[in-house]
Amino acid sequence: MAIYHLRLKVISRALGRAPRPGGATRRSAIAAAAYRSGERLYDDSQGRWFDFDKPDVVHTEILAPAGAPGWVFDRQTLWNVVERAEKRVDAQLAREIEITLPRELDRAGQIDLVRRFVQSHFVQQGMVADIGIHCPDAADGKAQPHAHVMLSLRRLDAETPTGFAATKERDWNEREDIARLVAEARKGFNNAPTPENKEALEQAEALRNVNIWRREWAAHANAALADAGSAARIDHRTLEAQGIFRLPLPNLGLARHIEKAYDYLKDRVTQWVAVKKRVAFEREADALKQRDPAKLAEFVLRLGDLAESFAAQFRPINATPNHEADHDR
Repeated sequence: MAIYHLRLKVISRALGRAPRPGGATRRSAIAAAAYRSGERLYDDSQGRWFDFDKPDVVHTEILAPAGAPGWVFDRQTLWNVVERAEKRVDAQLAREIEITLPRELDRAGQIDLVRRFVQSHFVQQGMVADIGIHCPDAADGKAQPHAHVMLSLRRLDAETPTGFAATKERDWNEREDIARLVAEARKGFNNAPTPENKEALEQAEALRNVNIWRREWAAHANAALADAGSAARIDHRTLEAQGIFRLPLPNLGLARHIEKAYDYLKDRVTQWVAVKKRVAFEREADALKQRDPAKLAEFVLRLGDLAESFAAQFRPINATPNHEADHDR
């Protein structure tokens, strides 16, 4: 069934943690684009290639406002220009929107849905959008189609050396009047949590960009599902707002990776233990050989008998051990 998932985040240079020895010292827009597109891209500022094994990438494209220069549609050039436009070591480079696509739509329908949503709500505002659609296997063994959309944070400007505006478009984060309205409504609700103040806060929150985009994604997806003749629908609202009284289910995306990693580590640890035991046994056998070869030979014979006795437990009742069969012949 179709599910609702839309998540926004900002891709910045800041690593967010102490760098590992020999690892990356900062994040890169080129690395992010390479991972989401499955393409091999070169980062001019770091002098290195980024190449990820992403066989689940099924579609990529770049959308830009009318009149955009040709270089915008070259992924490697686009994100290197974005990097050059930012001077701060912790600069924000791009906004990303991750959305789950309805399984009920075919591939062409999914691509068209993403394209129309991104065009009407981001590109028409002046953003450049880099779309990557992935389709890995989900936990239930079926396809898990979803889209990653990287968005520029500056308007295109042919008059500047970088091709992007000298300042970021703050309204793409939040309009100042809306931010003030939300802050005042939240303060009023915190001071007096009445039903009226709660409603005022919800109305103010609904005007924020993030909530507009969440609401509009549900509208676009439901229209596409209706056009495809599917009865499935998605809802951006909370379970409480929908009148559904149950605990929300956790996102198991990371859990699936942990489960696979656990199986792999379990096999590797089992192999490691087996090798360690074999090495220890060989060392003990070698020491015994030096002290008492006859005792070692007796020990090896007893091991053979033990192995034969153990194997006999798993033979069919009428089976004859190989050495007895040889004797009969």
